Amino acid sequence: MSITTDALGTARVVRWDNQRHRNAWGRETIAAIADALEAAARDPEVRCLVARGAGEDFSAGDDLFEAAEADVAGFAATIEEFQRLTRVVLAAPVPVIAAIDGVCIGGALEFAASCDLRIATRRARFATPEVRIGLGASNAGTLLLPEVLGESAARELLLTGALKDAAWMDRRGFLNALVDDLDAAVAELAGSFDDTTAPAVARTKRMLNDRFGELLPEAMARETRTCVDLFPTEEAQAAIARFASRD
Repeated sequence: MSITTDALGTARVVRWDNQRHRNAWGRETIAAIADALEAAARDPEVRCLVARGAGEDFSAGDDLFEAAEADVAGFAATIEEFQRLTRVVLAAPVPVIAAIDGVCIGGALEFAASCDLRIATRRARFATPEVRIGLGASNAGTLLLPEVLGESAARELLLTGALKDAAWMDRRGFLNALVDDLDAAVAELAGSFDDTTAPAVARTKRMLNDRFGELLPEAMARETRTCVDLFPTEEAQAAIARFASRD
């Protein structure tokens, strides 16, 4: 896995590359993405951040090959890195755009919900399959997905684990744009922040996030407890082992 940060005008594009596993995230990768976003956001010349996967996929979410080798303490540390990633995005003084192609699954989808804006290609596919592998959501997804998608759609997504296409997500308000040319759409949206003032954008983003109050940290604490409690159960261990045994 490699993490790179590239300039796109006044934006910075943070990109992860683990294409062999559809850009799935292990603990070190999640930490590196958070570090890269945090560092880029500190640059006073930067007006927005773009988070995207290399190649044809955004991310398949948690790397279950790594999870299959983890003990409870190691898995808990991975969940905490997921939660830290969302805290970094929410605390960034600039808007964060999730640029989504291919699969956007599990923690990666929940992370995308914490971003300020989301653009996806028509071929993108989305799911929160944690209930199918004996686990729970993270990244404040249990709060932010109902906020972004609406209560009924978020419950359908989170409680069934079913795969949804980009049109389904777009109809329910998850996406700012559904596009054919992701690069062009990202460049256009990122460039729109050149016409704003950075302090006003930062304060407005803070106000939007502050309206959640203690609901955000409380949601993340519940998610962490749930994931850690469920990880050692027979159902979760069997599901993770089945996944890791696939070629």
